[in-house]
Amino acid sequence: MPTAQCRCQACGHTFVHLTFKGDDTPAVCPKCKSREIESKADQEGFMAGPGLGSRIAGAPKGPS
Repeated sequence: MPTAQCRCQACGHTFVHLTFKGDDTPAVCPKCKSREIESKADQEGFMAGPGLGSRIAGAPKGPS
């Protein structure tokens, strides 16, 4: 799942925000609830960890 590193311009709090395809909802600061957020795509957090694809790839195949 893509993530973005965010910094609240109102209070300076930094946090990670999950982004979903087609979701245009702006990030909200969890500390002060401000919508004045500066965000930057986090390349390291994109699809981090084992996902569905890795589980399917290791699954045994059924009868052909």
